[in-house]
Amino acid sequence: MRAFWRQFFQSSPGARFEAEEAFAAGDRAVVRWVFRWDDRGGHVRGVDVLRVRDGKVAARSSPT
Repeated sequence: MRAFWRQFFQSSPGARFEAEEAFAAGDRAVVRWVFRWDDRGGHVRGVDVLRVRDGKVAARSSPT
């Protein structure tokens, strides 16, 4: 996974993720984000639901 994302971002140097909102409750966290890939307004929004264990992400899902 790490190699994929590294290559993905290297091929799109202007691309960026921006967290719009984040909150946590117990061992769960939710991050609402926007991914922008160009300066012409190209973007997509998403949300990740995370489970945290020992201060690290133990599981991640992106509901559709």
